Amino acid sequence: MRKVGACVAATFCAAFILSWSAAISPAMAFGLRIGPFHIGVPIYLPHFRHHRLYMHADRHEVARSERAPLTSALLYPNLALSGIFQDVFFPDYASPWPFGYERIFSTAFARLPASEDRRMCRPSLDANAIVARLGGEIAPTADQQRSLQKLGGALGAAAGFLAKACPDDIPAQPVARLKLMESQIEELSMAVDIVRAPLQEFEQSLTDGQKAKLAAPASPAESDRQDRSAAIGPSCDGSTAAIDRTVGQIEATVQPSGAQRPALADVKQAFAKSAGDLDAHCPTSLAATAVGRLEAIEARLDATWRATLSTQVALANFEAKLDDAQKDRLDQMNFVAAR
Repeated sequence: MRKVGACVAATFCAAFILSWSAAISPAMAFGLRIGPFHIGVPIYLPHFRHHRLYMHADRHEVARSERAPLTSALLYPNLALSGIFQDVFFPDYASPWPFGYERIFSTAFARLPASEDRRMCRPSLDANAIVARLGGEIAPTADQQRSLQKLGGALGAAAGFLAKACPDDIPAQPVARLKLMESQIEELSMAVDIVRAPLQEFEQSLTDGQKAKLAAPASPAESDRQDRSAAIGPSCDGSTAAIDRTVGQIEATVQPSGAQRPALADVKQAFAKSAGDLDAHCPTSLAATAVGRLEAIEARLDATWRATLSTQVALANFEAKLDDAQKDRLDQMNFVAAR
């Protein structure tokens, strides 16, 4: 998946790193200690560990869905970038994963707002803040400082690359929206991959003591384990019940004929495969190193990309067998995820 556009991403990254590294001051990159890193974007990104927001709609959320902005990171992946790198560099607290099985459907079938909210396109990642906090944590040497500046340049390049992926408009039809989501996850994966090589260089330059300061907690406190389980759990729940709910809502909306039911059964099978792939890459523990955590996130993004693609194909094949009235009902369906 990441082969598409890789050369463009690499060129953009190199140019941005050079300009960023030249512009950053030592005060930005070294010796400053900043509190818990977060960006207050209205989805996914946590202000503190007890703040969790998922797209599990209640009846009030459904009622206002026509005027509420579609703030899903599946459509605006820049919203997820800050939380992703929080989990890579500062893994003390869990960040809710915004790309679960039911989130894909709630985003695909949500009703469009009256107008676009361009605030969703604003970059959500502050590379300088990450560099400053890392510098405060590990007190780098001069050589390590140069590696840290390269890493900061890569983080800025990833944010700049992803900002260009902001969609001009959101399709109303679920199949077309899933196609956009597939493309956006690919862009997010490419942006994250920009950071891999500079992160490896930086991490390899650290002493064992410095690495320990960036390592994930080996034995988190019971309250932290409960918080991480609560944050991870809803986005990892691609259970049979969730699949049945999804297919059940489609069936109730479309009301397929007997001849169309085999196609609906194929949809259910495709959904189950997608959910299984997502669950297979859902972490039950954190890698000890930042590079390991980045690789786990990349694998999870790849699974999300495959899930959106297979879901899109399955729904498109099913919709092709429907009459016009059924297609209209499917396109107007407002998916309600369970709490």
